[in-house]
Amino acid sequence: MKRLFHLSAAVASVLLVACNSGTTQNDAQADTATQQNKLQANIDTNAGPANVSQPFIKLPKGYNTPDGLAITGDNSVILSVPNFNNEYLLKQGLIKSPDAPFMAIIGTDNKIAHWYDFKPQDMHPETGHVGPMDSAIGPDGNLYVADMQVFFNKDHKSRILRINIVNGKAVSADVVVEGFIASNGVYWQGDHLFVTESVLQAGNKSLVSGVYAIALKEMQDKSPVHLKPYQNGRGDDHLVVTFQSDNHMGFGADGITFDDKGYMYTTVIEKGQIFRSKLDSRNKAVETTLFAQDKHMKGPDGLIFSPERNTFYVADFLNNAVHAISRDGKVTTLQMNGDTDGTDGKLDQPAEILLRGHELLIVNMDMAWATPKLSVNTKVDTAYNLSKINL
Repeated sequence: MKRLFHLSAAVASVLLVACNSGTTQNDAQADTATQQNKLQANIDTNAGPANVSQPFIKLPKGYNTPDGLAITGDNSVILSVPNFNNEYLLKQGLIKSPDAPFMAIIGTDNKIAHWYDFKPQDMHPETGHVGPMDSAIGPDGNLYVADMQVFFNKDHKSRILRINIVNGKAVSADVVVEGFIASNGVYWQGDHLFVTESVLQAGNKSLVSGVYAIALKEMQDKSPVHLKPYQNGRGDDHLVVTFQSDNHMGFGADGITFDDKGYMYTTVIEKGQIFRSKLDSRNKAVETTLFAQDKHMKGPDGLIFSPERNTFYVADFLNNAVHAISRDGKVTTLQMNGDTDGTDGKLDQPAEILLRGHELLIVNMDMAWATPKLSVNTKVDTAYNLSKINL
């Protein structure tokens, strides 16, 4: 997902920047132009949208804004529920009191229940809130969650939380990284947690976003890792790569995954594009090129790779769509539909996806208030649900 700081009609040319130790920037326009030419054939030959999504789970009351998905060792699924729609729903008179944020669990029988309810000490000491987004189980068996605070405070308050798991139960949460503006997507590659920062620095018609990599051993220290703010083209040593866009939406880098060859893939939602990065031994991007774009793919968000199917899958937040992408960047739309509340299984502003067996699980985040005139979705509904596509 996505949050929006500025809206403008201008579309600026975009420069992609690879960061070396958080300080060196390399112009990648030539690579992008070359990739644009190669991708044009894929755009022209796309067979167009299908209509295959089905209802998966009707969420209970209190799940007004679902987001991240993480799979556990026993094939259960952890669902983040930040409930960012509270303010909108309260103003519209659709709910009487705000719904608390929490983490839910979907068992192999597809029954859903609360898994971890955030405690008062888990809330940010300045904002009084927690905003759980994407999450992933780490090598230590604990769950690492992007805590997006940008809706409550834009001044580097977002964090990474570790939910400590003991004997299969979530028992407590610790802050392990702080200093993000908008921590968003997470992915474990080896012993490093890669995190998309959707806003490194924002201007009137420019936005810098990027990806950080933090080692597990750093997050096991007593004090949280503190990221230095990005300023004047220089970033923290944990910075892997940066992207530049025009800030018409206010969110850049969003979804993240790796393939089985070690390449990193990042969605840049306001560009409608996905980029591939080759990393060196220090987890710095040494080459970043445009990987995929398509006339049907408007706002790529959550991204996964299936080595078994040799295919990427991406949720399209702005276009009510889900796409499959081949290794050479060819985009095939699996589902795309108009404005809906998702009760019939159609997509209602999908933000995250996860592959469990042959089922592609899809989170309908439904945050239309955050994307005025940008998304197919135009209003927030009180029907909360997840969809699926059988592959």
